[in-house]
Amino acid sequence: MHQADPIQYWQVPHLAALDYDALLDLFKSLDSPAPGEVSGEYAGIDYLGQTEETFEAALGRVKAGNGVFWLGKGFPGEEGDGASGYNRLRQPDGTVARCDRFGVHRGTSPIDGKETLMLKYSDYDNGAGSIGFLDEIRKVNDRLFLCTGTPEEGTAKPGFFFLAGPPAPFRGVDDPQSELLHAGAEA
Repeated sequence: MHQADPIQYWQVPHLAALDYDALLDLFKSLDSPAPGEVSGEYAGIDYLGQTEETFEAALGRVKAGNGVFWLGKGFPGEEGDGASGYNRLRQPDGTVARCDRFGVHRGTSPIDGKETLMLKYSDYDNGAGSIGFLDEIRKVNDRLFLCTGTPEEGTAKPGFFFLAGPPAPFRGVDDPQSELLHAGAEA
């Protein structure tokens, strides 16, 4: 007799198999990771959805990268007080850039009003920050996180991505002086 896998054993395909509404319901049911729990470099997986439209949108994101491919995110294991993380991007020559910074904060989710771990791109001067991109992280299990990415500081319709571990060590952004906002450059 078949039975569902307990969530503590879920892996990326368990999430990828869900439709948008099921992912949103699951996201709302999950708790934020504990302070400091998300630390290191995690593999990132974009949610492709289950329709031609969502697959086409994902393909568009890949093509827009012109050979640059998103690998995941890095986290310092700290929150607030200037804590920042970054995205890991594979370049066409095979090197990995650590850039597209975000502030790491604890806050109230615009999606469901629960406490959440927020990645706030508008803390930095980059493309995602210019549109007020806000990511949120919820814990599925010790190796898997369900995340949303939403423009307009979290008020638009969220998209989904997944972070999977175990993480590699945190290395830090390539250029610590890059992407600073003019007011934050003095800090």
